[in-house]
Amino acid sequence: MKKYGVVKAVVVLQAICMIVLSVAVIVKLSPFSDDPEQHDPDSETKAQAGDTPGSESDSIRSEGIAAMVGGVPITSTELADQLKRQYGDNVLRMLMVHKAIDLEAKAQQLSLSSEEEDRELAAMMEGYDSEDVFYEVMKDQLGMTKSDIEEDVKYRLLLEKIAILTVELSEVEIQNYITAHPEQFADRLRLHLQWIVTDSEEEAGEVLDRLADGDSFEELALVYSKDANTAESGGDLGLIDSDDPFYDAGMLEEASRLQTGETTGPVEVPEGYAVIRLIERQKTEGLTGHVLYDNARKELALSKAKPLNEIEDDLLEKYNAEITP
Repeated sequence: MKKYGVVKAVVVLQAICMIVLSVAVIVKLSPFSDDPEQHDPDSETKAQAGDTPGSESDSIRSEGIAAMVGGVPITSTELADQLKRQYGDNVLRMLMVHKAIDLEAKAQQLSLSSEEEDRELAAMMEGYDSEDVFYEVMKDQLGMTKSDIEEDVKYRLLLEKIAILTVELSEVEIQNYITAHPEQFADRLRLHLQWIVTDSEEEAGEVLDRLADGDSFEELALVYSKDANTAESGGDLGLIDSDDPFYDAGMLEEASRLQTGETTGPVEVPEGYAVIRLIERQKTEGLTGHVLYDNARKELALSKAKPLNEIEDDLLEKYNAEITP
């Protein structure tokens, strides 16, 4: 997958995260939940609300209380109604589109292999230290569980297959695409780096001397590094492509020569002078054979196909989707 494709996938996840969260909250706090005790206020709230049969407090308790502000309740019904007004249309469209995709995939005998899903997830995880870190970030920032992400990937890949069903490509076009975009399919080297950025070459040399004396890289980053974004994390830059255009090419070239655990410097960078350490080296084998061909065909076909949102509209129309009052 192209880099912008990975970014687009993450943006899609961010766009639907509020929808997923709203569904979860509605289910959890709905007054029609299977567990009435879940919504029952505590004894103090009950005492405040009063116990007169048929009173407003009875109505509030029957609806469930989502929160209290100054002793005034916000009911689960109020919350669910607000979420429905804000996100209901999007949630309903998502559910309808998923149903339509299921129907079309069955009609066209389309399916996904575990290899396809794993490859897509792996592309999304690029840039994260590990699979666990990826899912943790998705949970913390987007409120999405592993199963939520896997479901989104499943329906997105099926929709892409539907979108390119009618796109015809010649062998020459596909081979030309592969030739024109070698960076998408070649081997990739990624470097996990730490750095300490100083104002002068002399100061960087002082850092190297202290490292040679056994001082901690992390502690020296706090003391010396002028990069406020990484100093407190020990100068950790995370995993970086060896040809990442956002980092100084000379620094990356120096880093690529290092063995794991080695340090070098001073390296002149736009920010000043850097001392860098290689924590880890990851090499990803490029695509070959049928995987290369299929990936290239898919990317080229998607560039020629209708936008996916239009495909969704076509599917909803094909399967007579309608919203009932």
